[in-house]
Amino acid sequence: MTDEQLRDEAFILFVAGHETTALALSWSWMLLSQHPEAWAKLRAELDHVLGDRPPTLADVPALRYTDWVAHESMRLYPPAWSIGREALEDLELGGVAVPRGAQLWMFQWAAHRDARYFPRPEAFEPERWDGDLLKKIPRFAYFPFGGGPRLCIGNNFAMLELVLVLATLARRWRPVVRPADRPRPQFSITLRPAGGMRATLQRR
Repeated sequence: MTDEQLRDEAFILFVAGHETTALALSWSWMLLSQHPEAWAKLRAELDHVLGDRPPTLADVPALRYTDWVAHESMRLYPPAWSIGREALEDLELGGVAVPRGAQLWMFQWAAHRDARYFPRPEAFEPERWDGDLLKKIPRFAYFPFGGGPRLCIGNNFAMLELVLVLATLARRWRPVVRPADRPRPQFSITLRPAGGMRATLQRR
């Protein structure tokens, strides 16, 4: 890479790599608070795998339900909820003529709620990711990190971070978001909880 490319990649990692992960964790907390049965399964996994110690990199493969929680949270509340592309030349896409310079937008918010690939699409069901769901659905039915040559460069690190931080926090704390405090999504550049996320943390 040139010095300019290296600078740009480092800039993206710092700017785009912290808010998105924080948002995924925030929405995960809210969903776990709303679904005590999912919280109980997460707690059981953490107790079984970790006991009284904090998680390490070596624990990640065993934290399967924790990983499912992260995937399901990003299905319902993808931090990057839409992606835009510009046609560099005239083309035809699905039988539609797309002129050079046209803006094309893909909305994860909508695609991740497609009942053809996600039965009960509005439901928070981490178990749906059991059995390697990602290999059974079309390639871009689920794309919280985008795809193709512009796939998020930090996608693998972000998933690792999500699982470890979620396990670290949930091992000691339980989030409680009151129904009155559940925020509505704010569709900005990222998918933010409007007004922030008010929660009480109960020590486990």
